[in-house]
Amino acid sequence: MTTTTITATCACNAFTYAVSFPPSSLPRPHALCLCTSCRRLTGSCGTSYITLPATHSIEPANYTLTSYNTSDQLTRYFCSTCGAHVLSYRLESKTWALTTGTWDHTEGVVGWSGCKWVADTLDGGVSVWLRDIGEAGVDGTKRPSKRWLLADEEQSRHGELVPDGTLETLPSDKKRNADKLKAQCHCGGVKFYITRPDAASKAVRAPLPDLMAASHSHSPANPENQTWWLRSNDTKYLAGHCTCTSCRLSSGCEIQPWAFVPDCNIFQEDGRPLDFNMGTLKRYDSSKNVFRDFCGLCGATVFWHSTERPGLMDISVGLLDPEEGARVESWLEWRTARVSFEELAVSRSLVASLEDGLKSWKQN
Repeated sequence: MTTTTITATCACNAFTYAVSFPPSSLPRPHALCLCTSCRRLTGSCGTSYITLPATHSIEPANYTLTSYNTSDQLTRYFCSTCGAHVLSYRLESKTWALTTGTWDHTEGVVGWSGCKWVADTLDGGVSVWLRDIGEAGVDGTKRPSKRWLLADEEQSRHGELVPDGTLETLPSDKKRNADKLKAQCHCGGVKFYITRPDAASKAVRAPLPDLMAASHSHSPANPENQTWWLRSNDTKYLAGHCTCTSCRLSSGCEIQPWAFVPDCNIFQEDGRPLDFNMGTLKRYDSSKNVFRDFCGLCGATVFWHSTERPGLMDISVGLLDPEEGARVESWLEWRTARVSFEELAVSRSLVASLEDGLKSWKQN
């Protein structure tokens, strides 16, 4: 019998694992988990693990992995070198699961069926953009879309569903207007806060990111020194989604949401300026002059920064205080024109749905 084989790999290749699925089990209906725990554990807007066949038993000691218990029944594993979340083990059922963000392909294997634990986001989080999903053809074009499923066995076991037509943003009178926005990973080993844009925020100089113009478009590198990271009359920061290979394999998540914030607006919990040696922060050099920082205890992706763009940091939105809602709209303005590096995405149908949803969405 012909099987479908996928290979999961982290960014530094310290973890590689192949698994084959019988065609009768595919595609596997699956939903993104939007719970606060998963968002703070990874820094992403949603996580995805697929349970492996019962015949699979993985020995973490064979890889350079760090374990982290999110409950007495669930242990997560991330790469000790690059920080990618790769595995989870559920004690009660004695089952292993792989993060789909590390897979070499998902089309035809994973059937994206919606979002779960949406209530944790308070404002719907990424689910407000994932209203429809279509299957991408081999040429990258999107076939007619189909509605998100409202129920399946896996979702009903593990979390809350998104009923069609019930997604609403948090009322404006409940949005926070504080001068500081707290951020922390799941274990609390990395804590910091950001402040509102000010004069120093405008003094930063940075080239255009792929978020604004596709990497293959050869656009000029911001010759007019536009402060593209400041939005809404310089009262908010720009935020957007990246689906590049490096972000995906460094986090283990399909989609990485970033907020662009000058380092002069980032402070440690005690008020001191940003320090890359703070708490349990650990660095991975993902490429020349490009650095990724993650929590060495729980594996949360925290920062992306580069010597070619000094003074401006990418911060994982999943770590920001979710009290007003996971999209943190009183601080962030989301880029809706495009998804960064969508041309490199592996889960084409999922990312196509996200991009379509962003283009039709209006800020409240």
